[in-house]
Amino acid sequence: MTRLYLKIFLTFWLITVAIIIGTNIVVHWFDMTPDGNLQHSSMTNDDDPAKRLLFQMVGNAVNRNTQQLIQDLRAMPAWSTRFVYVIDKENRDLLDRPLPPGVMFLAPRLTFKHPFDKVQDRNRKLFGRYITLSDGNSVKLITISAGRDEGQDRDIIWELFLDNIWPLLLVSILVSGSACFFLARHFTRSINTLQKATQQIARGDLSVRISEQFRGRNDEIAALGRDFDHMTERLEKSMQEQKRLIKDVSHELRTPLARLQIALALARQRSNGVVDNELARIKQAADYLNDIITEILTLPVQGQDSWVLDDVVDLVSMLQTLMDNYQQDAYDKNINIRFKSPLEEALVSTHGNMLLGVFENTLRNAILYTPHNSEICIQLDKTGDGEHYRIDIMDQGPGVPEDTLADIFQPFFRTDQARTRESGGYGLGLAIAHRSVSLHKGRIWAENRPTGGLCLCILLPTNF
Repeated sequence: MTRLYLKIFLTFWLITVAIIIGTNIVVHWFDMTPDGNLQHSSMTNDDDPAKRLLFQMVGNAVNRNTQQLIQDLRAMPAWSTRFVYVIDKENRDLLDRPLPPGVMFLAPRLTFKHPFDKVQDRNRKLFGRYITLSDGNSVKLITISAGRDEGQDRDIIWELFLDNIWPLLLVSILVSGSACFFLARHFTRSINTLQKATQQIARGDLSVRISEQFRGRNDEIAALGRDFDHMTERLEKSMQEQKRLIKDVSHELRTPLARLQIALALARQRSNGVVDNELARIKQAADYLNDIITEILTLPVQGQDSWVLDDVVDLVSMLQTLMDNYQQDAYDKNINIRFKSPLEEALVSTHGNMLLGVFENTLRNAILYTPHNSEICIQLDKTGDGEHYRIDIMDQGPGVPEDTLADIFQPFFRTDQARTRESGGYGLGLAIAHRSVSLHKGRIWAENRPTGGLCLCILLPTNF
């Protein structure tokens, strides 16, 4: 059950309950009968509840006979009858109860010519009325206010009202609750349908359609369902076009790469060992580019669940080898690359040489932005919980503005838009690194160092 479902249900129900209770209270305090209007118009704000009870009992009793009146008295709650007495012509209570002194004093004063009177008996007020019933018998109705021993603020008529009205209130509340329940369910069913559809889209299923579930409806929800289907159709078509584009780009990149590899093989045959080291580095870069084409370009259309980590790599050996490969680039700028790690081995699961690409991108950026005659430090260690390896690659470059630290991992983002391809690339390196680390169930982020420069932090699960 959703929060919205509960909010709608409880809101409707509480409003309905408030209307039901409020209506009954209004009817209680402002009697809508002709007699009631007359009675309340003659009463002041200081009237005792016992007096209001007397007027209401008179209104009900005048149309009843003696036997019916006795039945009404016996149907009243036991606690309330001690505040009400009905006296016959012989000054006897119809319920055969002994009369209190105040009632015995007031009863003889009530006559046909003097039908209403009241007296004060110590801390109680007594109100009486002489009436003639429908069978011709005359009786005297006497009500007694609650004294201090009963509670000064006790409202007898209010308690009688609640005692008689609560079954009706309970039934009304239950009926209104059932109606509000089904109403809220009807309103939120459409929203739940939309929510489930968006969850399917978030999982990568763009084939979901919902307008059929609103067939026969001609309201805003049905229109929203049609717009939703139109949106998913556009998304599905766009994704299919993206996949086709990726395949085309991959094919176009493989063609010049194949030519490059053929030319490289011919160059190695004719070099007679003179430039074998340089050609080996070129071959390594070409092989890595081939892996980029076959693996990295497929990352935007593959989910984490479909990526199998079927290989193992030692981060210590990888980082040391990577440092050796980039020593010449660092030497050209007189940059010292230091590697610090207390670990002899750090094994993690991977797929092919994906992680190699991650660290090549980050180290290449560090060398690019670190000024001459400075230092790059690579640190590798386990986290405190022992469940991850943390790799920090720290340069001494200009850093990145704080508000763009997260943006540098977005494709084609560059902090300096004026950079050319030769100086700053197209902004794909860190985006590919971010995606690759995510597929390894890790995390990558950037921090500006207090002493200057940027620190790229990478967390990878140990798995071993």
